[in-house]
Amino acid sequence: MQYSLSDLVIDTRSRTIRRGDDTIRLSDLSFDVLVALIEGAPEPLSGADLANAVWQSKHVSNETIAQRIALLRKALGDDSKHPRYIRTVRGNGYAVLGQIARVEVPTRSPSRRPPFAIPVMALTATACLMVVSLSWFSDEHPPNPLHDDAHSAEDGERSAALTRARALLALHQSVETDRAIGMLREVLAGAPEDFDARLSLSFALSTKATKFGGEIEHKQEAEALARALTQERPTSSNAWSALGYSLGSQGRMNESLSALQYAYQLDANNAPAGSSAAYVHLLQGQLYEALTLEFRVRASGGRSRYAEIQIAQSLELIGHPSAPNWHARALRLNPGQVVVLGEIARSHLRHGRPGEALDTLAQVEGKDALAPSILQLRGRANIALGKLGLARQQLQAAGRQGVYALAALDALAGSKDRAVELLSPAKLAQLNADPEPQFRIQLAEVAAASGDERQALGLIAQAVTLGWRDNKWLTQSPFIGALMETGEGRKLQRQIRREIEVQRRLTEGNPTLEKALRG
Repeated sequence: MQYSLSDLVIDTRSRTIRRGDDTIRLSDLSFDVLVALIEGAPEPLSGADLANAVWQSKHVSNETIAQRIALLRKALGDDSKHPRYIRTVRGNGYAVLGQIARVEVPTRSPSRRPPFAIPVMALTATACLMVVSLSWFSDEHPPNPLHDDAHSAEDGERSAALTRARALLALHQSVETDRAIGMLREVLAGAPEDFDARLSLSFALSTKATKFGGEIEHKQEAEALARALTQERPTSSNAWSALGYSLGSQGRMNESLSALQYAYQLDANNAPAGSSAAYVHLLQGQLYEALTLEFRVRASGGRSRYAEIQIAQSLELIGHPSAPNWHARALRLNPGQVVVLGEIARSHLRHGRPGEALDTLAQVEGKDALAPSILQLRGRANIALGKLGLARQQLQAAGRQGVYALAALDALAGSKDRAVELLSPAKLAQLNADPEPQFRIQLAEVAAASGDERQALGLIAQAVTLGWRDNKWLTQSPFIGALMETGEGRKLQRQIRREIEVQRRLTEGNPTLEKALRG
């Protein structure tokens, strides 16, 4: 079934929306909301009507529905104050605006079926433990969707499936990522050498592993796929991006940085590769380098989905007054997005605002609300609020991402089994090959909670050497906050402040960068 609404054509079978030659991408929930409003026209649909039609539930809050309408309007380019497509009917819900008509789709002889229209789409994924972002285009060797041979229908179906999988990945949601992985595996079952499908699957597996609690096997498979792709096409910027992404997902940050820098060198238009390299600089404490690279990418006309939140992170660490503005930009451009909301919640925790952190995390919807990173942050917020039972439940549900804080809680309660395992010589030896400072901070919390202040301070010192620049996180930690007020702890704080001061002076001493930051 196809409908027209003003200048939109909505196809319920392919679940696509077209405006002229452009295709508008919606999440499944947003698409279902739009179709429900169209099918209910001209009458408005109440919140209860939408809850039943879209969520098949009576227990959907008005706030959730309002947020979904806001996301739908944003995707359509609509304005609630001057609506073109969706209006709010006070006291009665929502209704569509404009003339609605069914569009007749002419039937065609199979022998004269036209080729599929495959748009070139930017696909985004997140990695490097929290917010590294990458986008890739299948423009180096675009798939030919239809050949003049007996395999044309099969090739067309494969290309359509690949396009659909990429559209699902671009939504950055847990359920859609799983569906995309399934679709890509089906494509590769019939065409195991398909370069674009393997590239997409590598990104998808890294995304699942880093963002939605996937297993180590997903990270390893993503790396194996990416390495094979770089060997097949050594000058493919996208293949090197995928490799950098998979390495970052494993905490191998130096290797990740090299791959991402090479991807950006191969193609200066690969903005997300440059932005991802900037994020690795951020993790390693090179905040000025991170900011200059982000703005070099922006100056060339490129944009990465998470550039704004990464810029906000660097600015907050150096105490720049523009940090709140960049947080607001990130939220405005990515409402409801897990990575952005997670980092804003971390900012609240960093400043001792656990209640505001929980309010921010409450904006995460659906299955994404169960992402390990979100559960871990909720657990930490509830520890700060003294709700230890609830915190323990959330940290347990977070799996590996919650194990460090959970071990620290256990140790404070007198049970040190988890702590002994995490701090065993074998586990600590693995740190030598891992340049990621965050793991050392997490282990320092476990050591401090176990009563070993010397080991905790040693781990914090290692983290600072590797680039940890977040004094506020240390002083607000429920496990090492008191330790940071000892003589050795204050010494480490001074070391961080000295490093931050250099980064701040470098930033302020670059007039072009300062103008861009305040613009």
